[in-house]
Amino acid sequence: MNAGQLTWKHALGVAAVVFVVAYAALAVWNAHGHAMPQNSWIAVGVVVVMAAMVLFAGNEIRIYLKGESTRPPSPQRSRSTLVAAQACILAGAAFAGWYAGTAAVDAGRMQTTTGPSSFLLAVVLIVVCVALVVSGLVVQWWCKLPEDDEDKKRRTPKGPPGEVV
Repeated sequence: MNAGQLTWKHALGVAAVVFVVAYAALAVWNAHGHAMPQNSWIAVGVVVVMAAMVLFAGNEIRIYLKGESTRPPSPQRSRSTLVAAQACILAGAAFAGWYAGTAAVDAGRMQTTTGPSSFLLAVVLIVVCVALVVSGLVVQWWCKLPEDDEDKKRRTPKGPPGEVV
């Protein structure tokens, strides 16, 4: 793993922390008679568009690194694509945790008139947020540079086995 590379474990950790905080806060909020925050179907579209945009940008890098394109992307664009992919991983995980918290609270309100529809929308939002995390992980993987001989030389120990260098 490269330094600075995010993994599914990072995303799961972020989602878990946000879920615990969101569930606790929303359960207390709802128990005091306040209305739950309303989710929107527009958010589903926004998240899907974000995932598609980062995949589109990452595909240019992937094509170049596979040797299918002779026109290299600019270093700024490559860096921006990697940063966007990592932002999708973290933001998608945080939003998935939030929506999981709302779904957990909504699961206890299924007998109300808005309970089932709110719960369904929260589940759909969880799914698209997980898809956003996956798209970020895929693009981050696409942006990984191949190892060169210098990288291998730096990792090879210079002394006999067992010697501390």
